[in-house]
Amino acid sequence: MRYNFQFITSRFYRYDCIPYNFTDCYRIITNEGTYFFYKNQFIDVSVLDKLDKGDIIHIGSHALNDGTFWLHWLVSGKGDLAIRNKLHYAIPHPSTLILPFLILIGFWLDLEFITLLLATGLFLILVWCICSTLYRLINLVLPKQIFLRQRYHRFKNGDFCFMKISFLEHHKTFNCSSTDLPVYEGIATNIDYQLTSLTSQKIIFFDFNGVRLCFEDGGHSSIASDDYASDLIPVVYYFCHPTFIASGDKLSLIFENNKIQGIINHTDGSSYLFTHCIWISKQKAKTILRNLYLYTVFAPIGFLLLVIIIYPIEQLDFIAKSFLWIIPGAQIIPLLLLLFYTLFSYLNDRSYAKRVLKWLYQTTGHWPKEL
Repeated sequence: MRYNFQFITSRFYRYDCIPYNFTDCYRIITNEGTYFFYKNQFIDVSVLDKLDKGDIIHIGSHALNDGTFWLHWLVSGKGDLAIRNKLHYAIPHPSTLILPFLILIGFWLDLEFITLLLATGLFLILVWCICSTLYRLINLVLPKQIFLRQRYHRFKNGDFCFMKISFLEHHKTFNCSSTDLPVYEGIATNIDYQLTSLTSQKIIFFDFNGVRLCFEDGGHSSIASDDYASDLIPVVYYFCHPTFIASGDKLSLIFENNKIQGIINHTDGSSYLFTHCIWISKQKAKTILRNLYLYTVFAPIGFLLLVIIIYPIEQLDFIAKSFLWIIPGAQIIPLLLLLFYTLFSYLNDRSYAKRVLKWLYQTTGHWPKEL
């Protein structure tokens, strides 16, 4: 359980921030590695504005697949990014307080449909708050989180024996492996993140060597996206970070048919592979299966709660029996979809994508994030 964690004392280099989904995503670069985290993990992140290049910082984190790390706590002489020790409750927005009054008015005016609709909405809001609070509670009491808090408090009490020290003078960089693939190097500027109106996926725009480029984060399907599924997974189990490109980052890009096939970010050491819905690796297939199971477990439960609200109490026995058939049936769907997707992937052998994957791995020494 503990071998995936890293506790290190290093030198601060820089930090960047981008808006990501419902919270800001931060990237800290040190002389030893790159660390990502969400703003809502900590009470206050203003300490980052006080840090200067070369400042000594102490970090607790866990390793991600691409060689970067996910930050859990940071201690410096100018302030800390501390782990939350108390449960942060999910509270409905104050505007929802008007719903009970509208429901009473609906009863008084005998507006059955509108009253039922408002009551269902209020119930779903309360269920979301309860589930969100339970999720935060689980994230607080997980054994890995308890272990991280213990290490944080040990360090604050003066026990440094578990810390590794690295005072390299410069941030580690790497050179691209030799290849016959069309590789273009340049600096990313004018970064812009936009959400699509239909799929709510993030599109990243940036200038690269005088050309305006863009790509869709999360790939072709939100089910296959690690970023959207990670909203429901405790941070201690993250194995990839959100797609992150900041202004001034040095990039190496591979193009084919006017599409980006691969990106290496030399600034933070991360890499990205674009599969374009035609070919997937075995690791991506595992991610899709995991995310599909996540949806097929929670979707029937939400459907059952909604049915219980709508249907009369006399039919609950029939609903319960039907639900026992829905759950096993829903679990077969991910396997069938994954089987079809995998066969389609291997029958459409995309050796070019495999060559890009090989080049990314040889350059960074780690598996890239697949989009």
